Amino acid sequence: MYQYVLEVPTKPASPNEQLKVAWKPQLAAQPSSELFEIQLCVALFGPWETVEALKKAAQPDTRSCPPAGAIATSETVRTASNNGAPQAATIKLPSAPGFYDLRQISVYSQGDAWSAGSVIEIR
Repeated sequence: MYQYVLEVPTKPASPNEQLKVAWKPQLAAQPSSELFEIQLCVALFGPWETVEALKKAAQPDTRSCPPAGAIATSETVRTASNNGAPQAATIKLPSAPGFYDLRQISVYSQGDAWSAGSVIEIR
């Protein structure tokens, strides 16, 4: 069984850029014989003037793809837990400069959800 980890861009992005994101499959730490669907998406929250302000902000609710309150989201990619193929999506970035919380979200058909945030800058 696999879990998917987003490769996060490390350079600043441009306003209105079509940002292509990719998930790499990794073997799950806790093996399971149960086959289930995984929904993957990326959501953008913000902007904030500083990274410190972003880190102090309330955490968004990311239990669904796409999540409520996001200013931009990728399409939702669906895959099976036993599919070890890389996955990809595109998200259109906003025009406003600033620091954004880029959330990778995984929603599992058995009811679990997982997300992780990264900071990206648009300038």
